[in-house]
Amino acid sequence: MTKLSSNAQLVSTIFDEVAKGNGVPFWEACHEDLVWRTIGDSSWSGEFVGKRVIIDEIFRPLGRVLIERATIPSQLIDGGDIIVLQAKGKNLTTDGQRYDNDYVFVIHFRDGKIARYEEYCDTELITRILPDRIAAKVMLKSRPT
Repeated sequence: MTKLSSNAQLVSTIFDEVAKGNGVPFWEACHEDLVWRTIGDSSWSGEFVGKRVIIDEIFRPLGRVLIERATIPSQLIDGGDIIVLQAKGKNLTTDGQRYDNDYVFVIHFRDGKIARYEEYCDTELITRILPDRIAAKVMLKSRPT
């Protein structure tokens, strides 16, 4: 059995923690100038730069529209500074719809930290099931504290 690179080991550990609901190790493993790219042309697609922007533009809105979130890895390809991970989403929206997307993540490392995260998935499923990202942001901001 081939030994995994330190980057592949880190990705494996991160996804183990994310499966437990702990996203802290992911954010700690990212550069501040992280670039996140989701394919397609939906409101959830595009390239976002910087941890704070990614949290505000993607993760908070997703947290508002999904009541159950899980990403289960199925295969990891170790390319050293580029790790490819296949995964299956197991998600439920606030209105009771299943959002179980298939993913391929291409994770680029720079100096031992995640510098670029590319998400490839079924964009038609995103469009069909998830609300508009901007609408989700507005819902989040109007939610009582």
